[in-house]
Amino acid sequence: MTGTTASTLVDGLATPCVPIDAGITEQGATLRVWLLIRACRSLAIGVVLPSFLLCVVSEASAQATGGGQAAIAPAHGGAPAKAESTGGVSVKDAAPPTITNDNACPAVVPPATGPEAGTSRGSLAVASSTRWQPVGGEFQFTLTELASKPESVSVWFRWKDYAGPNSKGCIQSTRVQFVSSSSLGDSTSYTYSARLPALDGDAKVFPWTEGLSHRSLTSAVPLADMFVHVDFKNSSGPDTWVLMVGSVGVSTPWIAFVIAAVLVVLAWTLLLRWAAARKVPGELFLRVISTPHGVASLSQFQIVIWTAVIGAGVVYVMMISGNLIDIPTTTLGLLGITGLTLVGSKLQAGSDGTPQRLSAPGAIANLAVTGTPTADTVVLGWSAPAGAVQPFTYTVQMRLHGAGPWTTVASDIGAPPYAVSGLTAATAYDFQVFAINAGGAGPACPSVSATTAAAAAPGVAGPGQVTGLIAAANSDGTVSLTWSGLNPAPNAYVVQYRIAGTLPWATYSNTANTPVVVAGLSAGTTFEFLVFAITGGVAGTPSAVVVAATASRLPRWSDLVMSGDVNVEIDLTRVQMLLFTSIAAAFTGMTLLDTGQIPDIPLGVLALVGLSNGVYLASKAASPTR
Repeated sequence: MTGTTASTLVDGLATPCVPIDAGITEQGATLRVWLLIRACRSLAIGVVLPSFLLCVVSEASAQATGGGQAAIAPAHGGAPAKAESTGGVSVKDAAPPTITNDNACPAVVPPATGPEAGTSRGSLAVASSTRWQPVGGEFQFTLTELASKPESVSVWFRWKDYAGPNSKGCIQSTRVQFVSSSSLGDSTSYTYSARLPALDGDAKVFPWTEGLSHRSLTSAVPLADMFVHVDFKNSSGPDTWVLMVGSVGVSTPWIAFVIAAVLVVLAWTLLLRWAAARKVPGELFLRVISTPHGVASLSQFQIVIWTAVIGAGVVYVMMISGNLIDIPTTTLGLLGITGLTLVGSKLQAGSDGTPQRLSAPGAIANLAVTGTPTADTVVLGWSAPAGAVQPFTYTVQMRLHGAGPWTTVASDIGAPPYAVSGLTAATAYDFQVFAINAGGAGPACPSVSATTAAAAAPGVAGPGQVTGLIAAANSDGTVSLTWSGLNPAPNAYVVQYRIAGTLPWATYSNTANTPVVVAGLSAGTTFEFLVFAITGGVAGTPSAVVVAATASRLPRWSDLVMSGDVNVEIDLTRVQMLLFTSIAAAFTGMTLLDTGQIPDIPLGVLALVGLSNGVYLASKAASPTR
């Protein structure tokens, strides 16, 4: 027998059949005509060549695991066999019929033991990775314990609960392919794949209707029986055939898609409820990827997208295949890259939204005496360490000029200037300053020297206390400060601020004049402000502390590619990361829907995403804005 065939699972009785390309009615008719002519010729010459086919019928339960048993019987004539009956069904000696829709899916399968003594019965096992398949999907099955190599294989399918005529319910696979063979000792196994045809007529036009009328509460998917007909060529005797039966599940992609989508929606709803309960700003998608200060985070956007695509994909594939899937290594690597990027991004910012450096700050610059020293006071000014970002504090130390150990005058100084008081008149001193943050103390700057006056300079007095300070929060996240000007006017006003409840003060401006707008503050945060005046290098008494809470910022989509709210610019490293992430996620999603499998991300794409994430993190570390 020539031709290829496919298989499925079902319980049934095996009817004798002649191996032939099943489902081709023209060849079936030709064979019947040929048999008739041959019989007439035999009768004409007085030679009768009886042909008997022994079929013993027995009940068999379809195995949900895809396993099955088979019996072997003569296919093209052989010794007469005694008719046997099982369950009231009698099989008489007869020539094997052509395999058609009417007999390819018998109601009862043959017995486990073949009629010929010593003949191997054979067995069928469906691969667990393909136990469920949609229409057009391919089942993989392995044939073992066979007497010889199969000459041809054909596969037929029928719903497990089908009760109508076989001519309509028994459908042949349109494609059966040999995959591989392997040997272990004297036993050889043969692996094939068979494409699942549409078993419901309407499903050819409306695929979502496949199996709807065959679903049950006891199974996640409708079950079908798979009948595998195998033909063996026997050079020393009559050809034989074998029938094996097993069960498979028929999955529906649109149902799998709906289930995956519902799970994504449920997870999303849960995240939104949690975010709303914690007062995370934003709406819908932006609320999930927003920071506490109302900024849409690119690293959070990336990990949310990949988690949704891969998570939904895993559910979709499992609902189609009925099996736990193995996620490709490169896909796991991509998830790892996005996770590390998110962690690295968070390491750049503290819980209060301000950057948190991992190393000690550098040396301060431009330490100098501001104004003219008085008999007991020296005012020092300096510049922040290069590249350093708040929060950090300063420590001021002093000693007698050129001698003795350094003595700490003050620590936890928020910003310059700082007035060192309580000094002795007409005495020379050395001063040094260094910065401290969570990473430790930075190096001390080169010292400066100053000599206090012999007596208080006539006419030089410190300015008075600033009064009438008012802080008003603006809708754009800034805070406006106003106060009553001093008379006579001081040389300058110094504006300082800090997050409420913290110790160090940060200087916003040391050349301010009323009114002033303080920008660059974290959104939705309460700040404290004070102002003091400086005249001739002498600082006046600070104003009373006032409090203002910045407006909550709403995240925007432009946050994903913008560098910040101050000195705003399009960050090309963000554009690159967003572009490559979107392309890779779209490719993965389309491939998943098209093939029903989690794709193996190409190494080039994985490297591209990794590089873009690395550049993004490096840029964020060099200029930490978000």
